Amino acid sequence: MKLLNKQIDMISWTSKEGIVTPVRFRMEESGETVVVKVTRVLRIDKTLMGGAPTLCFRCTSVLHGTERIYELTYHSATQQWLLKKA
Repeated sequence: MKLLNKQIDMISWTSKEGIVTPVRFRMEESGETVVVKVTRVLRIDKTLMGGAPTLCFRCTSVLHGTERIYELTYHSATQQWLLKKA
């Protein structure tokens, strides 16, 4: 996996207990906009990045007929999503 740290547009669910689940996101790839549906969340890690709570999701999706594994990061202090690794 390559380290990307790209900002992305995200649609996510948040349960009444406060559990965040990514659903799909939009990113730029080779000059075009691609919408990626999160097929499965494999792992969720809670960390502190610069003292702010951060959630790191390892996920899979099928893109162009190939299953890909990638990492999404949610920074709760700034409410921003990053495509960290792909």
